[in-house]
Amino acid sequence: MALTLGSCGSKTTRPDGSPKMAAIQFDSTSASLGTFPKSDSRRQTVFTFTNVGDAPLEFAYVEGSCGCITVTYPQKPIKPGKKGEFTVVFNGKNKQPGKVNYRVYGEANVEPAHFILRLSGQMING
Repeated sequence: MALTLGSCGSKTTRPDGSPKMAAIQFDSTSASLGTFPKSDSRRQTVFTFTNVGDAPLEFAYVEGSCGCITVTYPQKPIKPGKKGEFTVVFNGKNKQPGKVNYRVYGEANVEPAHFILRLSGQMING
């Protein structure tokens, strides 16, 4: 499932006078971390995206819904047609075993400006 978001925040225009827009298309907006033991609870996944718009894509912020989630994301603008990625790490060291359901929240110069990526899994004793 792909999610595409567009923007009208650019100051440059197209030949028809309409504004150039950044737009983000994720390859997927959810990821499963699978079933894993608490003794090995550090899990990493990557969300890839493409700027399918005609203006540079910039992120205002990207953050996890919990302190157990860290996110690395592009700090420089992504040019139209180029790909980028978010590396998301879950660390369940201080969590109780059970279901893993967390989100990554972000804001960019797209419309709508906010987006959500979802993580799921199952941490078991061990």
